[in-house]
Amino acid sequence: MRKLFVFCSLVSVSAAGFLIYSFSAPSEAQRSTSARFEYAVINGSYLPYPAESASVVSGAVNICYLQPTGCQNEEQRTDVNLSKFIQDERFENTSQVKRLAQERAFQSSFSRAVAKLGSEGWEMVEAPEIEFDLYHLNQQGIPTVKEGSKSGRQHVWFKRERQ
Repeated sequence: MRKLFVFCSLVSVSAAGFLIYSFSAPSEAQRSTSARFEYAVINGSYLPYPAESASVVSGAVNICYLQPTGCQNEEQRTDVNLSKFIQDERFENTSQVKRLAQERAFQSSFSRAVAKLGSEGWEMVEAPEIEFDLYHLNQQGIPTVKEGSKSGRQHVWFKRERQ
């Protein structure tokens, strides 16, 4: 009889605890509607203030953290040393090399911005169709560049749950 009493008491206490918890905790649907997000956007690449040396090419992208007061801007800048770029890619010093180095600076800045946001917990929610340049040796062993498609201004949107 005593075992039955202890068993019934445990079942009653467990049931009461479950009922209290289920009525006090918000349901899954209520939690999802109250989730708050913050947003960021990589809203373009540009030529930053020129480098002091003519042997350096710079590129930058802007990250805009959307705030109630407006954009909080952050620049991700990359400098490419032309002589090192020519040496690393085994190019000859032609007029096209500076343009390719400029593209490398933009692509590197873009990559750094995406990696930074990803490491901080931002999730990409809209990605444009962007192709980076492909550097390779052709069948004759000559360094070649297959340029990615370049289009107009591309925005890349990110979101994360507010912390």
